[in-house]
Amino acid sequence: QKYDAVVGDMTIIANRSKYVDFTFPYLESGVSMVVPVQPRDDNAWVFLKPMTRPLWLTTGAFFVLTGTIVWILESGNDESEFQGSRSEQTGKVFYFIFSTLVFAH
Repeated sequence: QKYDAVVGDMTIIANRSKYVDFTFPYLESGVSMVVPVQPRDDNAWVFLKPMTRPLWLTTGAFFVLTGTIVWILESGNDESEFQGSRSEQTGKVFYFIFSTLVFAH
């Protein structure tokens, strides 16, 4: 087969340079993105933006439900970590919810 030109990234090796002439590329090879420029939002709550408010509320409700179910299941167990006064148990339930939300990666 006979070609007049080749467009694209090619490796220049000694064998090819015997048969063809290579030129410098007009543009640098690489990956680029074209995105709209938006003003930077320096809000501390910007991490909440990917999900809507009802979705965050549903997620929070399910974490509270999970903590409550764990508390109910563990409250009858004498060897459980959920022993103590009601305020201590509530604190442990919310710590369980928080640690599940933050550290579950």
